[in-house]
Amino acid sequence: MSPFDDLIADKGQPPLDKLTPLPAEQLARLRAAHPGLPEGYLDFLANLGFGELGEASFMLYSGLIAPYEAFSGTPEGLDGVWLFGDDFAGSSCGFDSAHGWRIVEIDPTNFSKDVVGEDFAAFIRIRIAAAG
Repeated sequence: MSPFDDLIADKGQPPLDKLTPLPAEQLARLRAAHPGLPEGYLDFLANLGFGELGEASFMLYSGLIAPYEAFSGTPEGLDGVWLFGDDFAGSSCGFDSAHGWRIVEIDPTNFSKDVVGEDFAAFIRIRIAAAG
């Protein structure tokens, strides 16, 4: 049983229609590379997937990327942050692995990080509702 069973039932319908489940081998590599990664995130990728939520509302990546891959270099204060998505407007969201894998949003203008959640399931449900 998944905490996303209700969403899985709506798979293929907007705003979930552009998501692609992550293949098991990629999921295993992600889990091995990032011990402690929240199970809710992995469950979502496995059962619902990655991709665009709604019409350019939020992009969920097929894995985690380091801040230097999204920004020029690694901005100060983002060590231990792994990005999992963005809002198509410059703000990126990710996990702060140095602080219990809490969810942070990175402001692209000054690279400040704001804690926006502790639970991936709650976070992504808010994004899905906004995209719907």
